[in-house]
Amino acid sequence: MINYNQTLACLKAKKLIPLEEQEQMKFVSWLRVKKIRHIHIANERMCSVVYKKKLKALGTYAGFPDLMIFLPNRTLFIEMKRSDKRLSRVSKEQNEWLEFLNLLDEGSAKVCYGADEAIEFVKENL
Repeated sequence: MINYNQTLACLKAKKLIPLEEQEQMKFVSWLRVKKIRHIHIANERMCSVVYKKKLKALGTYAGFPDLMIFLPNRTLFIEMKRSDKRLSRVSKEQNEWLEFLNLLDEGSAKVCYGADEAIEFVKENL
């Protein structure tokens, strides 16, 4: 018999699995402590159709990674997701951007499931 307390639904209901934004805030806090330059690409806006068209005309693209991290010899691109992979989905546009960015000589791109995985990715590239 399945124990409800061990199900994904229960963990979500009890908020025991951090949201993507919580994972990203934890990671950004670590970047700030380490004084690693970074920027969040805010392309997940909830806005009117008119404003979305304006953003597109200004150069916003669906699927571009959430964060750019600037290291001495390379730039990392990170698409943040929740630490539990069952709760996260990588879109077609996100995969296309990650593939393209990994073709660049001076860049590396990755989907990171949680702040800890993102921190490890940065440490591997320092």
